[in-house]
Amino acid sequence: MKKYLQVCLFLLPLCASMVFGAENMAKNSQALPVTGQKSPIFRSLSPQEAKALIEARKDLALVDVRSPEELREGSISGSQLIPFTELTKGRMTLPAGKPLLLICAVGGRSFAVGRYFSGKDYGEIYNLAGGISAWKAAGLPLQPAR
Repeated sequence: MKKYLQVCLFLLPLCASMVFGAENMAKNSQALPVTGQKSPIFRSLSPQEAKALIEARKDLALVDVRSPEELREGSISGSQLIPFTELTKGRMTLPAGKPLLLICAVGGRSFAVGRYFSGKDYGEIYNLAGGISAWKAAGLPLQPAR
């Protein structure tokens, strides 16, 4: 019983930091240093910042990491589907050599993908904070399901 309580006391703050820290991590994402190379950029952007980036950067690749079924909600024009499950299984990878804007339903999966790939020689990676849900809430346009 004592050991069980010790484990619970250890896990409780860890879980709390994961739940409450994820939002702060998304807001405060900064460039991550890579030894011997230019520091990559990884930032979460509001829907308005993401829209401005899309309009300003014609070389930007928009990558939607939702499942094909989730595309029924619509997608951001010009985005390409690379499902999270395919990335985690190594069946697909992100486009290389161009800045990326990652998109998912609420921002969690795209944030995880961005954090992982930002340490793997990808120069600029941006996460749509709040995902498609925030994009829709901001009144920004979505392409109907294909």
